[in-house]
Amino acid sequence: MKKGDEVRKIIDLLEAGKIDAEQAERLMNTLKNKDKPIKKTRKLGILIMEESSAKPMLNIKIPLSFAKFGAKFIPKNIEAKSSIGGTNFDFNSIDWKEILQMANEQEKGELFYMEAEDNGKNIIIKIYVE
Repeated sequence: MKKGDEVRKIIDLLEAGKIDAEQAERLMNTLKNKDKPIKKTRKLGILIMEESSAKPMLNIKIPLSFAKFGAKFIPKNIEAKSSIGGTNFDFNSIDWKEILQMANEQEKGELFYMEAEDNGKNIIIKIYVE
């Protein structure tokens, strides 16, 4: 059905009293936005894996908007350490505010990268936006 035909049908339904003005407005707005491309939700990803392994140790992807919202509730000075690679890596050393700002400014790509060695195995930590 052509857009003009759909508009005519909405007007006919309104005139016949089968829908009210508010419903007609919602239908018209739906028609107006029908041809607009759907915006894909951007995601923040955290990946931890052995370089030689195909299976990640950790692979998280969350909507960027949720990450921004949730970052407000991360307590300062929380004990968030990992023994990855025997480095006792402190996740507090990551400036999450800066990471989220970079994620907001670029469409996609890597935001943070770190390698650590653990018993001769190379461990990779990546934070990225997609």
